Amino acid sequence: MKKNSNQFVSSNSFKAFFCLLLFAFQFNSFAKTIPLIVNGKSDYVIVISANEKEQEKTAALLLQKYVSEISGYQLQISNQLAKGKKAIYINISNAIQNPDGFLIKTKNDALYIDGGVKKGCIYGIVTLLEKYMGCRYYWSNYKEIPSAKNINLPEINLKDEPKNDCRIVYIVDKVGQEFLDWNRLNTVDEIFAKGYYVHTFGKLVPWQEYFKTHPEYFSEMNGKRNIDQLCLSNPEVLKITIEKLKKEMALQPNEEYWSVSQNDNFSYCQCEKCSKIIAEEGSPSGPIIRFVNEVAKQFPDKIISTLAYEYSRKAPAVTKPAKNVQVMLCTIELNRSKAIEVDKGNESFKNDIIEWGKICNHIYLWDYNIDFANSVSPFPNLHVLQPNIQFFVKNNVSAHFQQANASVGSEFSELKVYLISRLLWNPNADAAQIRNDFLNGYYGKAAPWIKKYIDKLESELKKSGDRLDIYEHPTSHQNTFLSQTNINEYNTFFDNAEKEAQGDVTQLLHVKVARLPLQFAIMEIGKNDMFGPRGWYAEKNGDFTVIPEKVQLIEDFYSVCQQANIDHLNESGLTPKSYYESTKRFIDVQVKGNLSFKKKVTSSETPSPQYSKGDLSYLTNGVRGDSNYKVHWLGWEGVDFSLTVDLEKPVQAKTIEISSLWDAKSWILHPAGIRCLVSENGTDFIKVGNISTEGNQEKAEVNKVFSFKAPEKNIRFVKFEITGTKKLPEWHPSAGSKSWVFIDEIVVK
Repeated sequence: MKKNSNQFVSSNSFKAFFCLLLFAFQFNSFAKTIPLIVNGKSDYVIVISANEKEQEKTAALLLQKYVSEISGYQLQISNQLAKGKKAIYINISNAIQNPDGFLIKTKNDALYIDGGVKKGCIYGIVTLLEKYMGCRYYWSNYKEIPSAKNINLPEINLKDEPKNDCRIVYIVDKVGQEFLDWNRLNTVDEIFAKGYYVHTFGKLVPWQEYFKTHPEYFSEMNGKRNIDQLCLSNPEVLKITIEKLKKEMALQPNEEYWSVSQNDNFSYCQCEKCSKIIAEEGSPSGPIIRFVNEVAKQFPDKIISTLAYEYSRKAPAVTKPAKNVQVMLCTIELNRSKAIEVDKGNESFKNDIIEWGKICNHIYLWDYNIDFANSVSPFPNLHVLQPNIQFFVKNNVSAHFQQANASVGSEFSELKVYLISRLLWNPNADAAQIRNDFLNGYYGKAAPWIKKYIDKLESELKKSGDRLDIYEHPTSHQNTFLSQTNINEYNTFFDNAEKEAQGDVTQLLHVKVARLPLQFAIMEIGKNDMFGPRGWYAEKNGDFTVIPEKVQLIEDFYSVCQQANIDHLNESGLTPKSYYESTKRFIDVQVKGNLSFKKKVTSSETPSPQYSKGDLSYLTNGVRGDSNYKVHWLGWEGVDFSLTVDLEKPVQAKTIEISSLWDAKSWILHPAGIRCLVSENGTDFIKVGNISTEGNQEKAEVNKVFSFKAPEKNIRFVKFEITGTKKLPEWHPSAGSKSWVFIDEIVVK
């Protein structure tokens, strides 16, 4: 068996391969076999065409590489068959109609791999290596390659092709082309023109260039023009868009797919003309499809792609997309705990996909398979992946973008890529077999315990009836599948898994990475219940003491993140280091010596009830909010406001602090500035400081503490006058929309 830092052969795989060889030996008694490698040598040569087509050459090199890794023998690649040699023919064949399809066939002493014009030969070789030689490629740095001096192939006559023409699983980590090919996956850059994938209105008609002189080019809402979207009924907007695309297409003449699609916000034009079209079509998608159809007329040799996303998801009643228009239908709002087809809460989407399927030649299904807000958090949705893909295909979908945001550390992302990629190729494949194959290979002896965890998590989710949302926090399920009782059982599974994996450093790390979401949930639920039974602190005689086991938990979590080179924990790019530091800051409760602890706070503007229920007592509960805006933070949208704390009696203080949060992807910016004032009587206030936020906040520290020196006199009231940023700046993708300010702990010492 071979073993190094990038590849490993488990005992399970070796047994499987041994059985395969035994089968081949038995098969030899009844039928012809291909003795590809005999005692570490071979009579076979890989033969490709004389013009060395790129696909044929790539496939040949792939076969040469892995046969060498298995047996130690390197097959020769040639354009012709030498005398006395036997052939493995790799050939692009016009007889294979599907560009990614292939035929593997043995005839007499020869092996033939015929492929379609795109990647059929490559996928044929991958199938040969997987199905007949026992190779596995579980993740970009983890393979299973059997070791054998003999490779005997049975008689083969296998023809296969993908059910879906475009198969994209969004992978954040850099995994390399070979890994993508092995999983039969496409990439966005392979399909779409560079810079023209989605949300392109702002690129086609930049508001920075046109809004000041031509506000009528942009969306009207409540009688006012804004920069959120374009006015698609304006003929000048169409003219500018077409001219822009002509210039861009001249720079990328070979690219076929070009996006003309709405910006990523909830606005759409409601001027008189656009409103009339919306009424006629019964959906805001009406103006979009009419506009995109006009664009598509100008470029008949291109595919013009647009979105059916949030407000534009419903199909138009009158206008059909042109033959060269692609519609990207998005599932962003849907529940992930049940299969779409059987979930009664998804009736509107089911109707939408059916209606689009009736009128559209090209549907590109954009699905979401991860918790974006907390990627490292339990999100038991594996059971819905296959039925959802089957449902999409049944409704005229042949192109997929499965947004799994796959990255080591994100919950079971390696397994999701392995499973989804194979289901995109064949939606009716045996999902349980695929999953078990991955678990056994990736986790080794620990696999049964990982399977128990997955099955129990799924079972408890189904029992609860909970909805899974792609922007949720683990506290949403703290009384159901993440109850303390369930978490105790999950921890037992992982304790046993770690014991089983002790003999293999790599597989032990795989187990520890799989445990991160559970640890994250424990820590986050604890933050929400800081001084309660699941919290971080124990109370004794009025003093609060941090629980050592909880402190060790964040240390272990951060250590595993470092060992596994995990660089982010959510879609916003939260790093393990930032999470570690903010959690340490969070659990450093401000109780002892904190004169503002549990004191009453009033606000000139009511905070949003969406966050911490808008409860102002969170501002003085002794706990500093960390990186997650949904826990312990209060939010104000697009306004200036003031906060006043009543310390209940005159006191002498040294420092006054208040904290703010930055999460630009969630439209949260630090306030433009905070002015601090104090008073003894609540009427006469004096200023003690004014701190402005420097820089444009395109990049900023996640947590900012505004610290002021208290005056050397008695104070009872502390007021903060907070100047919001109010609107997202030009650098932001949703520039001009209202921004948020999030505030937490006020500390007076």
